[in-house]
Amino acid sequence: MAIETLSSQQSAAWKDRVLPPVEKVAEGVWALPVPIPNNPLVYTYCYAIADGTGVVLIDPGWDGKDQYLALTSALADLGFKVADIHGLAITHYHRDHIGLAPALLAKNPDAWIAMHGEDLRAIKRFYTNAVDLGTGVDPNLNIARVYGVPEDRWAEVESLQVGSSKGGSKNDSMDLYKQAMSQLPENIHVLDDGSELPLEDGRVTAMWTPGHTYGHSVFVRDEDKLFFSGDHVLPTITPNIGLDSGAITHSLGDYLRSLEKIGQLDEDVAVLPAHGFRFTGLHDRKVELVEHHHERLGEIRARMEATDDHSVYSIAAGLHWSRGFESLHNFNLFAALAETAAHMHYLGIDIGVGSLVGKD
Repeated sequence: MAIETLSSQQSAAWKDRVLPPVEKVAEGVWALPVPIPNNPLVYTYCYAIADGTGVVLIDPGWDGKDQYLALTSALADLGFKVADIHGLAITHYHRDHIGLAPALLAKNPDAWIAMHGEDLRAIKRFYTNAVDLGTGVDPNLNIARVYGVPEDRWAEVESLQVGSSKGGSKNDSMDLYKQAMSQLPENIHVLDDGSELPLEDGRVTAMWTPGHTYGHSVFVRDEDKLFFSGDHVLPTITPNIGLDSGAITHSLGDYLRSLEKIGQLDEDVAVLPAHGFRFTGLHDRKVELVEHHHERLGEIRARMEATDDHSVYSIAAGLHWSRGFESLHNFNLFAALAETAAHMHYLGIDIGVGSLVGKD
């Protein structure tokens, strides 16, 4: 089944990179766009699922006053208050997915939160300073040096580190986020492969799909063939593989296996992603994503033969990037290097360091 959009409004908004309207995507299910500040993704879809007299949210989105207002206003238009939120289901720990969770739980401490145990461990590593929140690596590790970044560009990677003096207001924001993450409740529903969300009505099942993060989970509602794909499958872009630095040495293998795993789902399932637009054609999209990564591996093999400099930076500089490698700066540069490192490790190429992060 070829990839086809299920929403012309969502497709148009994604093309123009503007915020789409709230949209009903199935009976008792709505897509609520939550803005991401200063980011080309523009927004994350928070999915609201009616649950008895209340609602359950999948990925509440980025933290901040504007984001909180956008989400709660959308819920109010649907007839729900924050007190009506029964629970939060989190696909993975990235800020544009879990960021608003602490603020919502502070207003409604009776609500539950559910996510995979591996991503809970990742969050703990952040707020206990075992890894840097900005880069996901050992705070004592000069990741720019490890990746072979030229010294005149080190500051671009250093600026991402929360503890860096070069981070400015971005680090102030990250510090607040770090503090909020440390205040997540203890009574978290820890998801595993096949776990059911604790709903009052209906059945939504978690499927463990490591790759984008090691604890990434997707959610499936079989009754009407809905597949909440988080960042595991997106309609037009490929999820970054490698940003979860604690799993960088197995992340690509994990991701390819997870893509095969979702092939068990019905071909005509409706894919509800965190970014982009909802669509059908999951099996064809899965094939495209697998082919993309094998093409990338082929590019890396060719680049290795073409240059004597086998640093991650040098290899990345010789690969095809949609906007060109020269246009990649700061976080986008780091993301490209992390993804390159994950692919190099998959091929058995030394990336300059082992697991990148210390043990718990």
